[in-house]
Amino acid sequence: MSVVQQQFRATHVVIDSRAYQHNLAVVRSLVPNKRVMAIIKSDGYGHGMQLAADALNDADEFGVTCQDDAERLRRHGVSKPLTLLSGRYTAPQLSQFGDRRWRPVVYDDTQLTAFDNLSAGAAIDVWIKIDTGMGRLGFYPHDLADVYQRLRSNPRVGSISLMTHLANADYPEHPSNRYQIARFKESLSQFDFAEASILNSAGTLGFSDSAFDIVRTGLVLYGIAPQARGHATALPLKPVMQFRSQLLSVRAMSAGSPIGYGSTYTLESDTRVGIIAAGYGDGYPRHAPTGTPVYVNGYTVPLIGRVSMDLITVDLGTVDARVGDAVVLWGAENPVELVAEKAGTIAYELTCGITPRVERLTI
Repeated sequence: MSVVQQQFRATHVVIDSRAYQHNLAVVRSLVPNKRVMAIIKSDGYGHGMQLAADALNDADEFGVTCQDDAERLRRHGVSKPLTLLSGRYTAPQLSQFGDRRWRPVVYDDTQLTAFDNLSAGAAIDVWIKIDTGMGRLGFYPHDLADVYQRLRSNPRVGSISLMTHLANADYPEHPSNRYQIARFKESLSQFDFAEASILNSAGTLGFSDSAFDIVRTGLVLYGIAPQARGHATALPLKPVMQFRSQLLSVRAMSAGSPIGYGSTYTLESDTRVGIIAAGYGDGYPRHAPTGTPVYVNGYTVPLIGRVSMDLITVDLGTVDARVGDAVVLWGAENPVELVAEKAGTIAYELTCGITPRVERLTI
């Protein structure tokens, strides 16, 4: 265990590195004989990129945002191939990719120009990204032939693979999913690509029959269910992150008492109120409304009133809770998916939003 001494604030994050390995095994069971690209961008979805890379060492490769992420991982000692999912780069920057085993995703004419301006050097394996319906990054399928030939004729280009991204993988019944898969298959048939990839986490759960060569999984590796699929406990996943704190104060309060800034909530009956050492200064969502679940001493209780910078308030009711009792803001006992749903956001935003002042423990 990596121990972080808790000197002042009780609020902390616990990262269970063993859960990564369990979740990776779940992914492999869904798409046997397929390669897994573990997506660890945005500092491993807020879990710590280097730690995620260490724990997911059995993944086939990693996906990151840009050169900065890739450089951090190489300095950390990660030797696996790295796919750079976005980012801009000049020809001098690009010239280093081959030796470093960085595989850029090519989605724009400016990137093709950077390849045109390369001098001699090690071959660079690339992904071409096409936009089959996401409306974000990627070449249109009707431009694929020109893009492919331009890259294939470049002596610095090694293998060429093809990817796209599903816009509605979270909603498996959405008709755009099968439409995008069909467009991708049509594009894939035009040339001899080294690898093909279309599925993210939600797609891997819903369309494993279209896994092609490699899946790009992020969220499920952190033990979080994709949106519209319930929470992770409904799937054989284990949450990696536990966001925890303690009760700072327990007070008996009378019906009619206002709670928090703006007095936006008034107690409807006499009750016991708990004050918890956590707030938006730690990454707890300020927009979380009254009723957002908080787990205190073995019971789920509702958040009441506004979230402050350092504090939140819960209605303890008849729960036997005392100062110093453990609180789970989200984690195994209080799924982050449920907290996010109540707060009108997605789990990604919550885990990525943990602030630097929050101490971290790794088990």
